[in-house]
This record gives sequence, structure tokens and C-alpha cells, in this order.
Amino acid sequence: MKFDNILVPVDFSEFSDKAVAYALYLAETHGSSLTLLHAVVLHQEDVEEEAHLLDYEELVKKKEAQIQRKMAGHNEQAGRRGVKINAVTVRGIFAADTILDYIDDHDFDLVVIGTHGRTGLNKWLHGSVAEKVVRVSPVPVLSIHQNVTEYRIGKILVPVDFSDYARQAVEAALGISRQFDARLEFLFVLEQDLHPAFYAGGVGSLFTIDAELKQRTTDRLREFVGYTGENAAYRVLEGRAFNEIVETASSEDCDLIVMATRGLTGLEHLLIGSTTERVVRFSTVPVLTVGRNKSFDDQ
Repeated sequence: MKFDNILVPVDFSEFSDKAVAYALYLAETHGSSLTLLHAVVLHQEDVEEEAHLLDYEELVKKKEAQIQRKMAGHNEQAGRRGVKINAVTVRGIFAADTILDYIDDHDFDLVVIGTHGRTGLNKWLHGSVAEKVVRVSPVPVLSIHQNVTEYRIGKILVPVDFSDYARQAVEAALGISRQFDARLEFLFVLEQDLHPAFYAGGVGSLFTIDAELKQRTTDRLREFVGYTGENAAYRVLEGRAFNEIVETASSEDCDLIVMATRGLTGLEHLLIGSTTERVVRFSTVPVLTVGRNKSFDDQ
């Protein structure tokens, strides 16, 4: 997987600062170029106080000048580490759409974006930008949680559901493993619910009902991945997929989760939701989402 050109959307919050720090780590190790993008969301500008003195265009220009001064701090930090950086401000009506349009118009290999794990009303007010970028971006997106403190890739968790989308995640993870000499943990989560009668009889696991189920599924997982390297492990669990993924990443000290996203939008997304989005929202481990028309062959 290439990391030559990396885009980092920034809003100068602690969340985006973490994303910038992680992107600098990647840029240092791969000689990447960084673009920091701030979307100036026009309808959010507060013009009431100064409307008597300045027209709207002047207010926006003032805002953009403030942003450039804030960008200078990131530029200085990157310069000290020998990383080439480009600071950009773009006007738009909606932040997520502005970011996605910029991605479409430029040749990026990766987007690194900060996330915060909010739920409920706070999620709808503050979390929808990152989630829409994750869901719709035509290039891979690396989501960095606010609690990330270490910047390394030594162990990668790869959840698999045997779909064609998951094959792209496997391909990406194998490439990253080669680049960082990282270990791999492939995971399949069986989500089938037991009939209440089994619980009444003291049976709480499908693996108890079918003693060979775990081994058969593990064999299928190995075959699906098609990788025989000694740096890979295979794990089959049962439960809610996103819970098991998040907990495994934490308990196994993984540095990165690589998952596929199906790019659902509109009513389909509203009804179905996404295991990947839940992992992005709740995982404190960085999550790389792939799967929208991008090749991961090393070039």
C-alpha cells in the first residue's frame, strides 16, 4: 500500500492534532508528502457581531487568514522532522462534502482523520463528518482516536467476514505488514444467536453444540486469507462482531485494525448501519478502512 500522498483534514481540535501527529509518523517513515486541509464551512460563520462593519466576504477572508496562522504551527513541526507539507483552506457548505470533493479532485493514497467516539446527540453534532468520510472516501481512511498515544505498527488485527470486501482488507493488511514487519491477527466473529431453549439447558455457546465448528471455521479462515507466513495468527470468536473486534484489538495489544467498508449511503445505510463504523467509533486503536475502488499493490 502506498503512502506517498497523505491528506489530513484538520479543525485544530485535539482530535485532529492526533491525526496530524500520526500522519507525521507515517510521513517520516515513508518519505510522504502531507496536505493539511481545513474546510471553511460558510454557513457556520458568525456574522452577527461584525455585519455592520464588514461584508461577508471580508469575514471569510479574515477567518481564512486565522486558519493559515494556525496551520503555520503544523508547518513548523513538520519542517523540523523533514516532512514536506502543504496547507490548504477550501470553502464549502458542508465539511464532509468539501473534504470528499477535494479528495476526488486530487491524487491521495491515504486520508488520516481524527475521531472521538461520541454517541447520541454529540455524535450527530460532531461525529458525522469523520463517519461520512470513512464511508464514502474513494481512498483508504485511517481513523485516529483521541486517546492514541503511541505511533507504531507492530501488530495488525484484520477482521474477516468472507466477503469480497474483506479480501481487499486482507490484501491491504498483508502489504502494510510487509512494509512495517508487523505481525498479523486474522479474526472471524460468529454472530448467530442461540435459541433460548439452549440457554435453559445450560448451553451458552455454539462451540459447545458443535465441537468441531471452531476448527472448521478456522480452517476456512486460513483458506480465505491464503497466507502461510509465520507472523500470522488466526482467531474465531462468537458474539457481536464490533464488540469482539474492539475488545480483541485492545486485549491483544494491536496497533492497527484494517477493515473493509461497503460504502453504504442513504436509506440502505440508515437501515443496515455498519460494523466497520461502530468499530471506528468505539475503538481506541487506529482503524484503517479500505474497499472503495483502490488497488493496494505496492508500486
